[in-house]
Amino acid sequence: MKMETTIDLFRHFGNHELVYGTGSLKSLIHLAQQSARLFVVSGRHFPHTDYWKALEAGFRSTGIEYQRETVSGEPTPEMVDELTAMARDRGAGAVVAIGGGSVLDAGKAVAAMLRHEGSVIEYLEGIGKRKPRADSAPMIAVPTTAGTGSEATNNAVISRRGKNGFKKSLRHNAFIPRTVLLDPALALGCPPEVSLACAMDAFCQLLESAISTKATPFTAFLAREGFKYFGRGSRLFSDRLYGKDNEIYARGELTLSAYFSGLTLSNAGLGAVHGLAGPLGAACDVPHGVACGLLVIPVFRRMINRLTDDPQHRHTMSILEDAASILFSCELTAMLDRIDYWAMGLPCLSAYGLKKEQLDAVIQASDSKNFPVRLSEEDLRSALNEVL
Repeated sequence: MKMETTIDLFRHFGNHELVYGTGSLKSLIHLAQQSARLFVVSGRHFPHTDYWKALEAGFRSTGIEYQRETVSGEPTPEMVDELTAMARDRGAGAVVAIGGGSVLDAGKAVAAMLRHEGSVIEYLEGIGKRKPRADSAPMIAVPTTAGTGSEATNNAVISRRGKNGFKKSLRHNAFIPRTVLLDPALALGCPPEVSLACAMDAFCQLLESAISTKATPFTAFLAREGFKYFGRGSRLFSDRLYGKDNEIYARGELTLSAYFSGLTLSNAGLGAVHGLAGPLGAACDVPHGVACGLLVIPVFRRMINRLTDDPQHRHTMSILEDAASILFSCELTAMLDRIDYWAMGLPCLSAYGLKKEQLDAVIQASDSKNFPVRLSEEDLRSALNEVL
């Protein structure tokens, strides 16, 4: 009797080119020579660094035309539209974004909108009526923090805060940055609270994508590798590091873990923690990494309590136990306790203006479609109250 065998189909999307290592920022000069006029988006701090001075000198010596604009905070539709108009006016043919996740999202949105007409809000998921095309200006992403993994994802998060606020994505696989430069030296001197919040975001992305119902063999492999790098890099938070060499090593490990988390996020999707973090970011001023860092353990503990003897649930528990072993060579409960201890270094949600009466709206706007367990509204409410 002939047996038929099927193998599940999956697709994986990523960057065209990755350059990793200390000093990799220098390769930007060579890469930029392959493009037309550059539109450079950065955070407020970067233009005052020696790194920018060296880049600027390199641009001038090689005759590269560029315009640089600084951005602050998460990109809004108005910010993206204004930056896109500036880039068009200068005839920009490529975009470079140097900064944290919000800066990279702004750059990705500008690169996409250079090839689209109208306002970016017309293309946002759940809001816009127009579908984005498979077209974007070439983009080089240079993260200066290790957290969101935006350099590897296919979406740019666009926000508007307030009563009718939102946090939605401009998404297409064509919007993944073409080139990524991962230079761990750029994160040296990053404030401890920022480094912690960013790392917690990367950890959450790895953990959620590892157990995602959309996980593939490749994203599972990437998540495991991400856990290895995170475990080694997390000495930044648990040890006293002596000298820049030790810090740069830890930063390098965290940089790779964040990059892997972006790849897994983009290809396997995320779960209940990020499903809450988006609406929280629209409801108050809480940074994305802080929201994820505060909620990851409360949400996962409630999920674990709902696991049954179902084979899929046993598989989920096996993944979590494996993650604890890879990360810290410990049991699952010890891993949860360690991350929870680090989260105590983050401000609570009320510190960012979130009120108890806003929780229902946050829960109603949340999404956990890729989570292996459906948490109840009471589960989500109690998790939010725990960190309010």
